[in-house]
Amino acid sequence: MILQRLYQLAERENLLDDPAFETLPVPIIIKIADDGRYLGIETRHGETTVPQKNGPPKTQRGRGKELAVPKAHGSTATSGFARYFADTLARVLPIPVEPQNEKKSEASRDTFWRQMGEAATASGDPALKAVVNFGRSLFADEKLADQVRAGIADIKPGPGDRCTFAFSSDEGFTILDRPEVQAWWRKFYARFDESRQSEGPRGICQVTGEFGPVATVHATKLSRIPGGIASGVSLVSNDKQAFESYGLEKAVNSAIGYRAADGYTRAIQFLIDEKSQRTKVNAGGTVFLFWGRQKGEIDDLLNCLDGSDASLVAKLFESARGGREANVADENMFYCLALSGNAARAVARDYLESPISEAKENLRRWFNDLRVVNRDGSELITTFPLWQLALATALNSEAIAPTTAPQLLNAALQGQMLGENILAACLRRLQAEGAHGFTATRLGLIKLVLIRKGIAMSDQVVESGSAAYVCGRLMAVFERAQWGALGEVNANVVDRLYATASTTPGLVFPRLFRSAQQHISKLESEKRGMATNIKKDIENLCSQVQQLPHLLKLEQQGEFALGFYHQRAEYRRLSTENKERREEQKQTTQE
Repeated sequence: MILQRLYQLAERENLLDDPAFETLPVPIIIKIADDGRYLGIETRHGETTVPQKNGPPKTQRGRGKELAVPKAHGSTATSGFARYFADTLARVLPIPVEPQNEKKSEASRDTFWRQMGEAATASGDPALKAVVNFGRSLFADEKLADQVRAGIADIKPGPGDRCTFAFSSDEGFTILDRPEVQAWWRKFYARFDESRQSEGPRGICQVTGEFGPVATVHATKLSRIPGGIASGVSLVSNDKQAFESYGLEKAVNSAIGYRAADGYTRAIQFLIDEKSQRTKVNAGGTVFLFWGRQKGEIDDLLNCLDGSDASLVAKLFESARGGREANVADENMFYCLALSGNAARAVARDYLESPISEAKENLRRWFNDLRVVNRDGSELITTFPLWQLALATALNSEAIAPTTAPQLLNAALQGQMLGENILAACLRRLQAEGAHGFTATRLGLIKLVLIRKGIAMSDQVVESGSAAYVCGRLMAVFERAQWGALGEVNANVVDRLYATASTTPGLVFPRLFRSAQQHISKLESEKRGMATNIKKDIENLCSQVQQLPHLLKLEQQGEFALGFYHQRAEYRRLSTENKERREEQKQTTQE
């Protein structure tokens, strides 16, 4: 199903119109004279803007100008393989490489220059002949080789950077842009393609349903997959005997035709590169690729998911109240594929498809369930980016579990429940981080988990709630009493005792009540009004709990956390209001 949808996308976007070429970044250009003399190295990395989680977007060096590069005529993983006319630096130039890769790189260089010579002889193209002359000089003249190596070192190439050549008479265009070279390659690749298909196995393609040649290798590699190697990864590959069955070798086990194999890989890369519209969201080491059965705007859904435009969430709620759907027709289907990398392989983490109208309704419910008061108690927050929610479950982005982001996406777009692992991860972070761990993002996620488990939870503080919720509010009262009496301390009552109090309040709260009484006694002599208010809060909350719970289950720990967070936010809201009221009174008096 996944590959069929991707192949349909490739057909719709005309990605298979020129099968002999694929678009790849080529950032390094080696300039040569008409007679093959070396003229220098030019870098065409360019710049790209990368959004930052905190702060303005950052500008960094790009991957390079994209060019139509000859399609790999075989498996790029084969020892000694090299593309025609353009390839990675180590496969073209005698530059230093890791010792374990030296023999492999040398074999690929031999292949590259042999192929270049064959193409120059067969086509008679003057630019290719000049490149061949440069290659002869490069491997015969050590001074020239050192000069080229120094030029490469100066530009500090990235891993997997590709290079090609520019003929001086072409005034900046590369040999890949020459019509004569392109025409020769198309004829060569057509003969190669016809030969491998006529000699290879035949069967029914599982993507198109047509009988014909079946691909032994899916040659096109996918780049920019999180966790994958720089040279690219494969979604379908069979490189061990354990993967073979019924005498079928390599990718023949997958029974996918050559055109379909080319189509699904080009479609994935098309979505990753976001050629025509916004098509991806990155979160938790996973890239989520989105597309529709029909051409239509899905940008709004993605901008909602990554929190880049809060107004779109408001529009989503308005659409539901008005009984109207937005831009895309109801019959259009919405597809999402979640991919991550594992060295040289791509891992399909999840896949979903649903009507766009249904996805929008689920997304509206998602943001409604996430809504929570902010830390200052001043407003309700609805929009949380997907990456931020994933980060709320872990210490840092590297520690996010591989299943977290796909679970969040399923809950957002399909209305599914979230597993207890998400709730447990958030609670662990609260216990580990103490007072600083209570962010709106994390508490909004906890609230969503509880609501989808059938536990009614409010966006902000409520006067009555479960015993666990009330105990959480009491914890915030104890914190306030300590702060009023002692001010800021290195490790307050939350930092020291929250983990125990949120799991076994019956064990810890008697101690907290005694400490709170000491703090209130001090406040009565220094801040009588604050002491009175805290005593009222304690009396009010204690009247709602007949007996302190001895042990709280996981969901109850979530209610405890929300009670603490809500009460804390309410105190901050009241503090801000009192401060503003005093300022107004002061101004009135002065006038």
